[in-house]
Amino acid sequence: MISASRLFEEIPDQDVVSWTVLIVGFLQSGHMEEAMWLFHHMQLADIEPNSFTFGGLLGACASANAFQKGTQFHGLVMKFGLGADVVVGSAVVDMYSKYGEMDDAWRAFQEMPERDVISWNGIVSRYGQNGAGTKALKLYNEMLQQGITPNEVTFVGVLCACSHKCLSKEGYNYFKEMVHKHLIKPKAEHYTCMVDLLGRAGLLQEAESLILSLPIKPDNVMWSAFLGACKLHGDVQMARRIAEHLCTSEPGSCSSNYVLLANSYTDISAWGEAEEIREVMEARGVEKAAGCSWVEIGSCMHSFLAGDELHPQIEVASQVLQRLYLQIRERYEHDEMI
Repeated sequence: MISASRLFEEIPDQDVVSWTVLIVGFLQSGHMEEAMWLFHHMQLADIEPNSFTFGGLLGACASANAFQKGTQFHGLVMKFGLGADVVVGSAVVDMYSKYGEMDDAWRAFQEMPERDVISWNGIVSRYGQNGAGTKALKLYNEMLQQGITPNEVTFVGVLCACSHKCLSKEGYNYFKEMVHKHLIKPKAEHYTCMVDLLGRAGLLQEAESLILSLPIKPDNVMWSAFLGACKLHGDVQMARRIAEHLCTSEPGSCSSNYVLLANSYTDISAWGEAEEIREVMEARGVEKAAGCSWVEIGSCMHSFLAGDELHPQIEVASQVLQRLYLQIRERYEHDEMI
């Protein structure tokens, strides 16, 4: 990005295209603060942003948990009269839905005068991921009625919606519709959705049979989805077998899968087996990845790692968490007494 910035400085007439390319480049390389600084200077230079500028910025806000900034950009979108643009509209819908603000996402979707397959894919998949599978499937059918041809991304959202609602029969029907009616060749993502669908429904043997009969090599994501289903339904023997397979074929995934297996034993109060798994992790040098949370306060993004005491405001944060814990406990004890 240093070379790109130097080349940008050498451009005699920096127009919206050159500004947008540099801003999006910084966003895609993970330098969000620098991109925001560039956008500010772009405005100072009286360069009016276009739909691609806002599309990149809104997408970055959705990925970086910068909800407040995202809503500010939405305001600017309306100010510059770009609310009707399909690229910007899809980015706005995606931004709100990633934060679970489905009412705002739906409102933005309805306000779009034109909707392409990308717009429909976004709203269908987000409703499915936010637990509203029935709404997602209803929108998929409405999409077909509008004459929009679904693509492979559409069916990832549809199958995901079926999975979250444990609609195994409907999921199979949509999978067959994808293959035979729309002539879409299934990819790993579709098979993973089907494994997750069967697993959530408790059809573990069927899920394993599907994995073993696939025309492609099952990847770590697929096996991990199956492992999660084993934990969900308390089949620790199958979970252990899958975890051992993953750690042999995908050593980089050992940490999360061993933790999932240990938790599976803990769920059924098999403390000895859970401790055995942790000892195996220690013997093999497998370390549990630290959990990380992000909190946006004002315009500043704060990240906290589990067990990390280096944040400058960690003491204040710990005190607030302690007070919240006490309030929750008091409320719980009060409800128990009633």
